[in-house]
Amino acid sequence: MCLPTTDHRPLTTPALVDSDESVRVQSVRSGFRENMTTTRAAPVEIDKTDPRRAIEDIFINEWGLLANAWGVSPLLGRIHGLLLLVGRPMTAEEVCERLDISRASASVQLNAILGWGLARRMYLPGDRRQHYLAEPEPWTWFRRAVRVRKEREFDPVIAGLNDAAAEAQRMATASGNADLRGEAERLAYLLKFVRLFFGGIETFLQIEPSALQAFLKLADDERE
Repeated sequence: MCLPTTDHRPLTTPALVDSDESVRVQSVRSGFRENMTTTRAAPVEIDKTDPRRAIEDIFINEWGLLANAWGVSPLLGRIHGLLLLVGRPMTAEEVCERLDISRASASVQLNAILGWGLARRMYLPGDRRQHYLAEPEPWTWFRRAVRVRKEREFDPVIAGLNDAAAEAQRMATASGNADLRGEAERLAYLLKFVRLFFGGIETFLQIEPSALQAFLKLADDERE
């Protein structure tokens, strides 16, 4: 679905309709929900005057919430959602106008999106402005994002755990202290689990998307 280039109205927050279940929602201007306590999402009232844009706004906002759950900026998620939805190269100015955000905020988050491997920077013939195009294949950008996060955040932690386990084992051996030896053994056991877990992530990243999709489809069929 492509957004019209002439439509530069700011992103609006969809109205939430009360449901029979207990729902507590505090809405902010950006459309992100905080302090939500519910087992099911509240139904959304679609603006009948412009249903297409309303649906687009819902997707962009929800993509921002998903990014927040992933541990990154909700604004990064909104921009990524917009680029995915548009399906064409966009300038930073277009992003700012569509989402009603500042140029500085857009620049910071677009650079982060490039760093995560979710989009690429490009130039169009006859246009000196930078454009940003989202990677359209979910399996490709998701694998990139997982790998970047593993390298940035998890690998340094694993290295620190390795150092701690090695030092604990050395001190336990040198001192002969039973309590220290017990801690060293527990730390080694936890480290074994961490290595296996992140080894599994590395294996996941090496599987071809077609094979992974076939496996997940088979697992889904088994659940049915």
